[in-house]
Amino acid sequence: MITISDYYSSTLMYSAICCGISGIVIFIMHFKIKFRKEIVAKYIIGLSVSLLLITALMAAYLYSINENLGTFHIFYVAVVLFTLTFLYIYKDQMKENFYLYWGLALLYLMGLTIRSITTFGEVLY
Repeated sequence: MITISDYYSSTLMYSAICCGISGIVIFIMHFKIKFRKEIVAKYIIGLSVSLLLITALMAAYLYSINENLGTFHIFYVAVVLFTLTFLYIYKDQMKENFYLYWGLALLYLMGLTIRSITTFGEVLY
């Protein structure tokens, strides 16, 4: 029987993979000027951020039904949400380095997501 926790853990894995691939692609776009396509980059960023928000909503739902997610896992999900908030706040100031900014940000978010995967289910008392 597949539970919602199984779906959640697979969604976490997909969001980490998507953030990693998106970050690398956008980071490469920063250095390859002739391959820069802003509309493609925006769709890639939108997909990655959407997956991160979906996993955060799933974590909130699982936490509300008293599922054992782990203390540090919830902490890293909150750090991902704070990071997305600050990325949104400072997006206008980084227009000139759009590709570098989002490439590094998505790689950082991939690292946070991987860290939240490794702490999934661990409870510290």
